[in-house]
Amino acid sequence: MKLRIDFRPSIVVALLAAVALLFWLAMLMPGARWIALPFALFYSMLLALAALALLRIRMIERWISWDAPGRLLILAPHEDDCVISAGGLGLRNGRLGGVTRVVYLARDETPALPERRKAEARAAWSVAGLGEDDLSFFDLMPPLETRDPEKLHKAAAFLRGIIDEFRPTVLVMPAFEGGHIHHDMVAALVDRLLTPADRFTVFEAPEYSPYVSLVHTPHRILALTARWLFGLVAYNGPPDGVGRHPILKLRLSPQELADKQRMLAAFVSQNASSLVATRSYPDRLISGRRGRHPRHPFDFDRSYLRFVLALRRLLPAGLVDRILPVQHGTIGRMGTITDWDSEWGRT
Repeated sequence: MKLRIDFRPSIVVALLAAVALLFWLAMLMPGARWIALPFALFYSMLLALAALALLRIRMIERWISWDAPGRLLILAPHEDDCVISAGGLGLRNGRLGGVTRVVYLARDETPALPERRKAEARAAWSVAGLGEDDLSFFDLMPPLETRDPEKLHKAAAFLRGIIDEFRPTVLVMPAFEGGHIHHDMVAALVDRLLTPADRFTVFEAPEYSPYVSLVHTPHRILALTARWLFGLVAYNGPPDGVGRHPILKLRLSPQELADKQRMLAAFVSQNASSLVATRSYPDRLISGRRGRHPRHPFDFDRSYLRFVLALRRLLPAGLVDRILPVQHGTIGRMGTITDWDSEWGRT
């Protein structure tokens, strides 16, 4: 049975330090020097990587507070995404007397599941005091593995209408990070329809991505190094995003964090127990940077993802996945990552 370490990166560093020290001490035993040396060097290297990742976490993460009511608009492709990204914001805003509207933009393609997911979303947001009128469900995104530029152009116009009608002071949307094609579609659409006249604050919410970088995704590096603790440890860290930007962590009281867990537990059809275990961190946000219009979420050609995909063609795929685990591309575009020009119809 594995030891699960959730959101406590320093424990991974401490465990790697202990293992490295044990191998260095083992070199003092008669006849064990040359056997222990490669292991001592290997775990010292892992320790150095983990320590650098921990230092990077300290550099890029900072706490923020939400102390005044606002008009909060949360755009989410799927029902559970909004709670993962902004459940704490919704809870806090409602209890301060603010107005929150949640808009879902992609309909589940599994028969009978859309209505169930709607019911779960209503149950989740009832914890934050939101009623049915505060949640809107639309079918604006193309099917998961389909490119449909015409539908996306219509979705952009529709989203502009939602924003103009609600007049938010804060908008939260998914990050453009290559994790899921619907997430990237929503982020790219909003990025392109905003104008200099829009004075509201925009936040992007990272959730998951196949991107791996010591500089940009230190929690992912810690998860990879923890796998070498003899298969006995699994580190679950929060998402980091894909760029050089600070990660803003919302200050939540213990009660608010417990309420966010109750909200996540409502999504039974999406493996609620896993959501509670892996997504019950304080909301993590990135200040939206307007006018970037990136074509790709990150450089695929020089990425860890491309390296792993290449290895899977040369070596047994199961072995590669065990040693170098990673999501094999953007969900909906597996084997590669989001190319917005292709989605929007420019190519």
